Amino acid sequence: MKVEDVIAEGDRVVVRLTSHSRHSGEFMGMAASGELYTIPEIHIFRIADGKVGEHWREADMLGPMQQIGAMGNPGEKGKREDGAA
Repeated sequence: MKVEDVIAEGDRVVVRLTSHSRHSGEFMGMAASGELYTIPEIHIFRIADGKVGEHWREADMLGPMQQIGAMGNPGEKGKREDGAA
């Protein structure tokens, strides 16, 4: 994981990061592709009494599925193998 930003204000801490990995094992019935993938994420924490009281996460989970070949990219819809539309 690469931390891009950490922002704190009041009882909230926000972390923007990018996870990097390789599809090296079966995932949702799809055999390992060996492909690298990234997941951009934003985590928001509410701190109470020195502990995490709440946590929210937003992440692009469609992108990694496209990166490992589990589903097509939206721009590829309707394209023919010869490159014609």
